[in-house]
Amino acid sequence: MNEYDRYGEYTQQVEETSTGSNVGNAVKFLLIGMGIGAAVALLLSPMSGREVRSAVRRGFRNTLDGISEGTQSLRERGSNLLGFNRRRG
Repeated sequence: MNEYDRYGEYTQQVEETSTGSNVGNAVKFLLIGMGIGAAVALLLSPMSGREVRSAVRRGFRNTLDGISEGTQSLRERGSNLLGFNRRRG
């Protein structure tokens, strides 16, 4: 048995290992594209930097408030389902 028979065809081995790197490259280019798109959107925005920061801050606060309300609602529903109603008052 020669080395060619023992190890198989070289091109098959290269193809098997290259499929994993294709996915990694795709994710890398996706993230780079998202970063470039975000930078271009900020540069071409009709708002000033102060207005953009204020809008981002408001959106962040609204998101946190929504999450807080959602978790409170889930806690209340969970305690109602389990029969652990708290007496208030």
